[in-house]
Amino acid sequence: MRKIALGSVCLFILWGNFVKALEVTVDPFGYLGVLYNQGIQSSPHSYIGLNARAGANFILDNNWSLGLGAIGAWSVFSHKDDNAPYSNSGDISDAYVKYDTERLKFALGRYNTDFLEFDWMAGNVQGASIRINDRKMNYWGIFMDSMLYNGYQYSGQQGNRIATDLNSLSAYNPGAKKNYVGGEVIAGGVDYTYKGFRISPFVLIDTQLPTITKGVLVQVGAKAGYATVIADAFKSVTLLRGMFQYGDTDGLAGDDLAGLIWIDQTFKYKLFNFGAGFYAVPGADKKGSLWTFNDRTKFYGRGINSPGVPAVYFANATVAGYLFGGLETNRVRVDAMVAFGNYQEYSLMADYKIWQHRNMKFNAGGGYVYSYSSKVLNSIGDSSLVFFGKFSY
Repeated sequence: MRKIALGSVCLFILWGNFVKALEVTVDPFGYLGVLYNQGIQSSPHSYIGLNARAGANFILDNNWSLGLGAIGAWSVFSHKDDNAPYSNSGDISDAYVKYDTERLKFALGRYNTDFLEFDWMAGNVQGASIRINDRKMNYWGIFMDSMLYNGYQYSGQQGNRIATDLNSLSAYNPGAKKNYVGGEVIAGGVDYTYKGFRISPFVLIDTQLPTITKGVLVQVGAKAGYATVIADAFKSVTLLRGMFQYGDTDGLAGDDLAGLIWIDQTFKYKLFNFGAGFYAVPGADKKGSLWTFNDRTKFYGRGINSPGVPAVYFANATVAGYLFGGLETNRVRVDAMVAFGNYQEYSLMADYKIWQHRNMKFNAGGGYVYSYSSKVLNSIGDSSLVFFGKFSY
């Protein structure tokens, strides 16, 4: 990062005044990555994709910041044809104004919305978000016109899913808007924390689903969590999530109701994590799916074998359980998963930091992901052997 002085700078017309002699911190960000995905099932897929992103965050000394960035993905090789299943795509990933203090956070434009800490939305969106912190109570809201889908997926206990952000890219418009978002999305909620307890209710409305019937989507749900230290270096995180959904996600006339019951238990001991979970997605007509723009599962089936919205493991009438484990050091991270029921997954993914100098680093790794749903098909395949390399800064 480097610092420069700007004299008499106008920060967008919306600000309405000139800011004199502000000190600006320029924080560049980006990456260049390559991923090889080889199917192992009959009639296997096989492709190599190149993914690049570059941008900068201009941080002012009055809590405001501006950002601009671009992203692109290119199909280097494909066994099927030149542009499937890894599609060539590109867009302006970041173009935003942010205000960031301990009490108030606000963003407008194309920006990363992770600061909301909302389980069902993550990564870059096009719209506006606000979060107000008031001691034990946090209030948040978001308006989303579109989203940048690039496979990015965050799990609160294990971190980002390894390599999924190199496996696909759908631009804000028309890709993600047409196929995933549809209308305008408005969501809001509250986070209440007391000691180790946390309760987070929310409401989400999409004015028009991107299905044939183009109906409205309404979701009402909550998360209840409890985190505690059982013994020295041994921690426990228990999460219970529930959701009610009204929306014609299958695009067919009929019942539109669905729901979610999900419990997840994570234990952490030093560099290790392990645990188990169970979830059910009851659906009135046993068709359609929970329409989730993102999620905090520990699965790899969405990011590697079936990128997009909705997630294959949240199809209606799905009942499944899972066991997981992993480890993380300064250089190495490993995630392992076994899921059983209507959704099945066997996955093992690893990431190794080969080199780092200041904020620049090069990571490489790979793994195997098998995923299968008895309700819907994967868009790429059921079985994938993955290798990747990624330079980031």
